[in-house]
Amino acid sequence: MTDYCYPVVGEETELPMYLLGAGARDQEFHFIRENGYPNYQIIYCVRGSGVLRLNGTDTPIREGDAFYLPPNVPHEYFPTEEIWETHWLAFDGRECDAVLKFIGLECAKPFKIYDVNAVDAIFKKILYLMKTNYYYSGCQCSAHLYQFLIELNRVMNMQSGEKDGAKLNQLAPVIDYIDKNYSKDLTLAELSGLIDLSPQYLCRLFKECLNMRPFEYLARRRISQAKILLLEDKLNVNEIASKVGYNDCSYFCAVFKKHEMLSPAEFRSLHKKATG
Repeated sequence: MTDYCYPVVGEETELPMYLLGAGARDQEFHFIRENGYPNYQIIYCVRGSGVLRLNGTDTPIREGDAFYLPPNVPHEYFPTEEIWETHWLAFDGRECDAVLKFIGLECAKPFKIYDVNAVDAIFKKILYLMKTNYYYSGCQCSAHLYQFLIELNRVMNMQSGEKDGAKLNQLAPVIDYIDKNYSKDLTLAELSGLIDLSPQYLCRLFKECLNMRPFEYLARRRISQAKILLLEDKLNVNEIASKVGYNDCSYFCAVFKKHEMLSPAEFRSLHKKATG
């Protein structure tokens, strides 16, 4: 596949992020950019192989591999086979740094995509839209760019590969137990015993798979249920605290406010006004 587009950019430059180009080449060129490229780029391989040269280090780029290049970072990349098909996006915008940092792309680097088809489906929508010359296609491409980056976060960091999938499967009984027993006093020893792990290893497993500790997951589950009960407006705050596993109402209120930036009473009042 060889196809590309560099649209004329208009009012979409006012958006947080916007597309400047997208393309696919089944025989990628040899690029040497001593001063880098002026915009953000994400390039991923769908066939063949090549090499990324960055900061004096050569990294093989094969199917499922990708690399991120921020603006003005010197780099070089080239094919090592006759066929080296890459798909790429070039983009810019005031919120790019924040979104890219969120997904772990805070600096130029190669990375692995564990489900290329998932991001490639969005890429193909973007490429099609860019070529339509439809007046609002630039804005729609901006929306798809955000979708592409969020999906990229998932296929880079969550449920990535067989190893991480196995870890999530290992955690499943603990997550299910918390979901069903959040109103009880749970201990780390009790949770780790469900899958015959040490408490320390259970914490590490939660951090690796969900980027949080077991009791943070428990707190979020409790707050989620508390919000449902607050909206039902049948129980007072003290009763709700008890229902979701907090014996101390003051502590429940503090945890709720930490997560929601509102007290339980303020949350209830806000949504009563919004709905009635």
